[in-house]
Amino acid sequence: MQLFCISYAGGNAYAYLGLTKHLDPDIQLLPLETPGRGRRGREPLLNTISALTTDLLSQMREKIHGPYAIFGHSLGAHLGNLVIRRLIHENQTLPRHLFVSGAAGPSRPRSAALIHSLPKEAFLAEVGKYGGLPKEILAHQELIDYFEPILRADFQAIETHVHQPAPPMNLPITAMTGSQDAIVTLDQIQLWQKETLHPLTIERFPGDHFFIFEQWPRIGEIISETLHKP
Repeated sequence: MQLFCISYAGGNAYAYLGLTKHLDPDIQLLPLETPGRGRRGREPLLNTISALTTDLLSQMREKIHGPYAIFGHSLGAHLGNLVIRRLIHENQTLPRHLFVSGAAGPSRPRSAALIHSLPKEAFLAEVGKYGGLPKEILAHQELIDYFEPILRADFQAIETHVHQPAPPMNLPITAMTGSQDAIVTLDQIQLWQKETLHPLTIERFPGDHFFIFEQWPRIGEIISETLHKP
């Protein structure tokens, strides 16, 4: 079983290294890297959901060898959903399961406030509310200068994307959330039910929007148990 992982805004393929040792040995974790970060840092950033989805699909087509699932956090959750929608449209083999975390269902109305075009200080202040910028980064101007354009491109992609309602998928979804998440409410997590014909599974954890970093053992257990069900 392969598990393709899609990162959150500003993240890269290394974001899911903490999950690797908590998966059953027969589950291969395959983190996907989008342009402009990590090992693809020399490539131009992408700032539209369509371009990001196309890039992710291209990577997956080269790596799929048998049954697989997708896991995405925040922006990665939305990209995972859209990747599957494209696979359905192309009549391709679908994943066994979609795991999403820290993300409202796609049908949630978008906020009128757009932060990707804010001046630098205001933009970083808004991004800081998500809790994903470590103090080590904020303390070094060089790191801030490196991550700002990456974050800005990712936020532009999600904030300019127009949701297109589609029929629910015949594919189970597990939605994970932090009980102290100030960005995504439980009601918004429950909107993922509109995307699947199966009963939505919701898993709640202690923590804020980035609860995943403290919860890899339990997340790995949930993913392993789910993917081994008949």
